[in-house]
Amino acid sequence: MPAPLLVLTNGRPECIAKTISSLTEHLSGVDSMVIVDDSGDDVYGQWLDDEYAGGPFDAKILHIEGEHGYWRAMQMVWSLARHWDAEAFAFWEEDFVLHADVDLDVLAQVLEQQQHLTQIALLRQAWFHNEREHGGLIEALEVQGQVFTEHTDGEHHWIEHRACFTGNPCVIPQRTFDLDWPEGQWSESRFAQLLWRMPEARSAYWGRRSDPPRVEHVGHQRVGSGY
Repeated sequence: MPAPLLVLTNGRPECIAKTISSLTEHLSGVDSMVIVDDSGDDVYGQWLDDEYAGGPFDAKILHIEGEHGYWRAMQMVWSLARHWDAEAFAFWEEDFVLHADVDLDVLAQVLEQQQHLTQIALLRQAWFHNEREHGGLIEALEVQGQVFTEHTDGEHHWIEHRACFTGNPCVIPQRTFDLDWPEGQWSESRFAQLLWRMPEARSAYWGRRSDPPRVEHVGHQRVGSGY
């Protein structure tokens, strides 16, 4: 069943334009798209409406009113998902360009079959210094003692771990939204801590260890607040 696509933006038109262009080229299995605008910028918000409302994937624009910031925006994403009749959702931040074909239907099917998985994320390129030093995101986390294990159902491959829950491009099953997204800074890390209270819970990266990254992080400057 096609999945809704939730895109979070903080106000960088040059980033989201590249990202959405890549999604229309490479992403399939999309039911619809909601762009969650956390910029607090009326000019940017109007640009989003003019450029994308009713456009790719029948996009709708949701402008966050009142206080802004990452954890508040993620709570809005969580609220949308909880009130949507869908088994899984794709989540995408504005500064991740997709470079390979991805079918959300396939990822959602694996999540349905593998009930212990909390998300399936798409691997990005090495970005931080330690990742570049060790040759990749996974390799850098392994140096810290994290364990990554490749799995297959005979047709698809994914890499399971308990290193993190990531806001990088991913597909999230409805069951993960049962847990509340935390308030305050470091909310992504603290959400992972809630997940790891369940001994069987795992996150996953899509594909084999030998696969190249499917997404490229292009946001050279972090914007927004409340991370």
